[in-house]
Amino acid sequence: MELNKANEENLIKTDTVSWRVTSADGSVSHKKGEVLGEHLINVKVNGILVFSLTCTPEHLTELVVGSLYTRRLINHSEDIKRLAFSEDGTVAEAELTRSEEKLSEARELTPLPQVQPSPERIFEMIKKFSDDGKLHMSTGGAHSCYIRYGNGNTDSFEDIGRHNALDKAVGHMLMMKEKPENCMLFTTGRLPQDMVLKVIAAGIPVVITKAVPTTKALLLAEEYGLKMICKAWPDSFSEPVKSSK
Repeated sequence: MELNKANEENLIKTDTVSWRVTSADGSVSHKKGEVLGEHLINVKVNGILVFSLTCTPEHLTELVVGSLYTRRLINHSEDIKRLAFSEDGTVAEAELTRSEEKLSEARELTPLPQVQPSPERIFEMIKKFSDDGKLHMSTGGAHSCYIRYGNGNTDSFEDIGRHNALDKAVGHMLMMKEKPENCMLFTTGRLPQDMVLKVIAAGIPVVITKAVPTTKALLLAEEYGLKMICKAWPDSFSEPVKSSK
């Protein structure tokens, strides 16, 4: 893949604001704090505007690659012949090996390999990722997604949106040539149907979350064999059990 990365140095990730704080006892104080920056990317595929992303302006290359993959527009990173960003990072142009006529033909979802991580491995990940990410600690407004590779190494990504944080992790996985079937994801956000679709499309067989899934997400996970670990905290975690009805 020919790559022209976005220049992220001049993009605002956080900014400082002044707050007027009113307490329940009627007292008023003032303090400064950081808020997340917000950035818009228009993604063109073979010259056609296909989707737009509102995101935190870091790891933009990983975000676009991951989004193309979880939207099932590519089968692997080699399907991207060229990826280039405008100078201000607001336009990403991806040239794919697929023709324009086939862009509407999304890659089919396939069943995932059956993986049963040990409780020790799950608690290991929970402990490792129990602390907040850097952006969330400074702003209170970022979601995190952590990825564990087959060799035990890990990477973490943050974004204003939990879908974007997941796509950044997936994009990095593809760019590092890691095998999805050997990976596990940990997300700080809820798991609705669209998040689970992204995990299944990424080919990653295990997802862990501090939060909870929805009913449709549970059905989708069961259909494709996604191992879902929920309410994952340092002292316990929960797994959905197939209904006997």
